[in-house]
Amino acid sequence: MIGKLLISALTVALLWPPTERNRQRQEEAIKIATDLVTLTVTVFDEKGRSVANLKKDDFTIFEDNVRQELSFFTNDEQIPVSIGIVFDTSGSMVDKMDGVQDAVKHFIETTKKSDEIFLLRFSREVSLVCDFTDQKPKLYKAVESLEANGNTALYDAVYEGLQKVAQGKHKKKAILLITDGNDTASDVSFREVVEMAKKAEVLIYGLGIGHGERRSFGHLSGRDKDEVDINILQAFSDTTGGRSYLIEGEHHLGGEDQVDKVVLEVGGELRRQYSLGYYPTNKKKDGGYRSIKVQVAKSGYSARVRRGYFAAQKAQ
Repeated sequence: MIGKLLISALTVALLWPPTERNRQRQEEAIKIATDLVTLTVTVFDEKGRSVANLKKDDFTIFEDNVRQELSFFTNDEQIPVSIGIVFDTSGSMVDKMDGVQDAVKHFIETTKKSDEIFLLRFSREVSLVCDFTDQKPKLYKAVESLEANGNTALYDAVYEGLQKVAQGKHKKKAILLITDGNDTASDVSFREVVEMAKKAEVLIYGLGIGHGERRSFGHLSGRDKDEVDINILQAFSDTTGGRSYLIEGEHHLGGEDQVDKVVLEVGGELRRQYSLGYYPTNKKKDGGYRSIKVQVAKSGYSARVRRGYFAAQKAQ
C-alpha cells in the first residue's frame, strides 16, 4: 500500500506544470520514494558536445547488466542545483588568481536564481568562505577576497566539499573543483574520497590548471609536485558522472581565455542534463554496490552518468 502511495505521489508530481513551487514538490516526492534510484545523465555527441531535447524513450538503464524500467524522466533546464565551488588557493596559484577568480564569477553568472552556491577554499587548511546563498553579489565579493598561499590539501577539500553539498536543499548537486596541483597536505586519503564520492549523488567537475613544467632526472622524466595529476581529477569525475578538464601551458589560446571557456561550458552542461529514475529489480537490502550503465538510442550519442550506488542496508 505504501509503495502504491509513493508511486502515485511521484506520478502526480510529474504531471504538474514546472513552476518553482511544483518543482519543489516534485523534489520532495522523489525524496519520499526512498527505493527510487535517481540519476543525472549528460548526453554528448561524437564531438563531445552536450545534447538537449531527448525523450524518455531514447534512454535505457542497466543495473548490474540487468535492464531496468524507467519510472521517472525530466529534461527541465530550470531544475535548481545545489553547487559547491571548491577553489585551490595554495601558493602556486598566486600568478593565476586574477584569471581564475574572473572565470568563477562568470560561472556564477550562468546559475539561476533558484540555485544555491557555497564557496570553499583550500591550501594547507580548508575553510568555508561563503555558505549556501543565491545572492550573486555576495558570492562575487567572497571570490574577490581569496588570496594564494600555503600547500595543497586537495583530498581534504573534496571530502569536505562532498559533506557540505550534501546539506544542500536541492536534489541535484554538483561541485566545481579548481586546482593547479597535486595533494601535498591532506589528512584523508585518495581512497577515502573516492569511496565517499561513490556514496554521494553529486556531480564533480574538475578543472586542472597545468603549469606545463617537467623535471628530468637522467633518462627519467618526473612531474613537479605542483603539476596537476589529471588522473586524480578524472577518478573523481568519472565516479560521479561529472567531467574533468586539463588546461596546460598557455591559458589564452587564440585570444580566448581557456579557463573561462571551461567554466562556462560546465555551467551550460548543468542546464542540458536529464534526470532519470527507476525502482531496482534487485530488492535486496544488502548494502552492496550496484553498477549503472545508461545507453542512448540515437546513433553517435553517448551518456555520462555516475558509475553506481550502494544499496540500502537492512537495519540490524
